[in-house]
Amino acid sequence: MRIRFLAAPCMIAVIAIGMHFAAAAASPRDDEQAIRALQGRVAAAVSARDLDAVMKEYIPGDELFVFDSDLPRQHRGWDAFKQDWGEFIAVTKDARYEVKDLGVTVVGDAAFSHHLADISWTARKNGLHHEQLMSMTDGYRKVGGKWLIVLEHFSVPVVDGKAVFVAWPKSD
Repeated sequence: MRIRFLAAPCMIAVIAIGMHFAAAAASPRDDEQAIRALQGRVAAAVSARDLDAVMKEYIPGDELFVFDSDLPRQHRGWDAFKQDWGEFIAVTKDARYEVKDLGVTVVGDAAFSHHLADISWTARKNGLHHEQLMSMTDGYRKVGGKWLIVLEHFSVPVVDGKAVFVAWPKSD
């Protein structure tokens, strides 16, 4: 009787431990997919010119830090970056944002990614069409089970001291 009494809790413990390791093994792939989905949501939100949807993907408060491709060079905090995105949305009458060549690395509750951000828009003021192909690096933290961007770095290549806004990388 004692053996049966002890066997059930032992089997439950073994199953629970096995499920924990199985979940942990699948987690990095799931986390990578979650970050890929996050980048897709950012691109869709920018393309829709939906400021609130864009900002849902960034950590709220003062922890957010962004190096931008234009002035001001950096934004400290969610409010400052929201203002920057808001200004972009206000001066555009349409926008398109595509994520190209996204690479994601996850280590526990932290991750980083790199991609090319192909962004084009028409200026509301003069109707001119603009395009920029930026190199992007993002840092993420998993907060309450959700991945959020905590660090972002936009950059463009420079040739002879001048920014080159559309320069596709060479094929390997």
